Formats: sequence, C-alpha cells, structure tokens
Amino acid sequence: MRLIPKLLKSLGKEKDAEAVFKFYPKERLEPLFTPLHPGPATIEVTNEDTLNAAIRLAGWVSSEEQQEHNPRPAILNFADRDRPGGGWRNGALAQEEAICYRSSLYWSLTGDPSHYPLRHGILYSPYVLVAKAADYEKLPGPAIELPTVSVLSTAAIRKPRVDEWKERSFTPAEARTKYVFARDQERDITKLKMRLCLRIAAQHNHRVLVLGALGCGVYENPPEDIAHCWLEVLRENEFSGNRWRKICFAVLDHRNQGIYEIFRQVLDGQEV
Repeated sequence: MRLIPKLLKSLGKEKDAEAVFKFYPKERLEPLFTPLHPGPATIEVTNEDTLNAAIRLAGWVSSEEQQEHNPRPAILNFADRDRPGGGWRNGALAQEEAICYRSSLYWSLTGDPSHYPLRHGILYSPYVLVAKAADYEKLPGPAIELPTVSVLSTAAIRKPRVDEWKERSFTPAEARTKYVFARDQERDITKLKMRLCLRIAAQHNHRVLVLGALGCGVYENPPEDIAHCWLEVLRENEFSGNRWRKICFAVLDHRNQGIYEIFRQVLDGQEV
C-alpha cells in the first residue's frame, strides 16, 4: 500500500491517479473515411495476466503515432459491481484484485462513491501506474520508467441464466457441450457493455487493447458465448476503418478450466 503512493508523489501524479470518469456513450462513433492503419488488427489470445500483456504490448504504438494516438494500452478490468477493487483488501485474487495489487487503479475507483454499484456505464481511469510485477515485487528501474495503462472498468452480469446444448456426434467421445446465454436480453446487455468499452477506447485515441473473458469467473458467464459476443461487436460497422493497432485477449487460465482454449479457438487470428 505504501509503495504506490510514494511513487505517485515522486512523479507528481497523485491527481492523475485519482482521476476517473463514468461514461455511458450512447452515440455511435463517427465513421472513418480514411482507415487509421494500413490493415485490420489480428486478434491475439494469450494465457497470461492482463497487466503482463499490456506491458508486453506497450511498445506497439510508434513514436510517430504517439503524437496523434494515445500511447497507453487500454485494458479491460472485470469490475466488482458493488465494491471498488472487489476483495483485494481481503486477499482475493481474481483479475480485478490482481490489477489493484500491482497498480494505482484502486486510487481512481474510490474517487467518487456515487459510481457504485456499477450496474451501467463504464469507468475510465486514464492514468494507472503499474508498480509491481506478477509476483507482487516492485518492478525494476526508476519511477519515471514504470509502465502506465488506461483502464476500462465494467461489471459483467452476475450469474446469468445459461442453457446447455449437447452437439450431436457419431461417438460419445466426440460429443461436446456448449453453454450459451438463456436470455437474449442478457446477451444484448453484455454486448452493449463491450460496445461501450470500445467506444470509450476509440474516443480517447487508444490503439492497443487488452481485453478478456468478461464475467467468465465467479460471475459464471458462458465463455464460448462471451467470446462470440466480442467477435460480433468488434466486427460491427461502427468499429470498421482499421481503428486498432493491436488487440490481445489475455485469458489467464491457471486452473485449467478450458477458458483460454475456448477463447483461442473462437478469436485467435481473427482480423477486425
């Protein structure tokens, strides 16, 4: 707890780290008449921590592009609906908690109590300092060289109703069970949350995105349907025009639940 405030003070970034904005952008993005990049982004799916992916991709925006685009990767935080940072103060280790342990994200999430419960809208934290490695030890180097990211926080639907489908096959060994949203409304709400995140990222000139398996942990959203929702939204006409330089889905599956493999099969290598 003491390390990050000390670093922020040394950098003169206390106010920046506390900044957070709640958005509900209903307006579609204006169409691009000239593509932002020569070609579409190719989605990469990796079995890694969100912040590790962001640090790895931080150099994808060139010095020339930084003059026009936001050089910070925009990462998706799977936010707790009711508590800023979820259970990170109590030792919980889900995705949001891991980000809070390693960065200054918590300082922005607690800036305005009226933002919670986070049922609708997206919290945008433009300046988040990453101070610790995945083992929670301080990252090497002087404070001025520590990585920074921008964070999009949204809360997935909590334990939606899910239908189970068994695919027909010639042998039992080839049979596969697929889980999907049982209610179209809940699937539509999920896609809206994804859409809002992409709008905010585009409006703030982010070109590198680190997304993930939204709601596929304790909120029990169906991973395969979530992956397809992402692909459908990313391919909507609103987001055409080669808006993105790089898109990574960081799906850390340390319990071998199969979520990473599902996302890899649906998304890896897709162009958007």
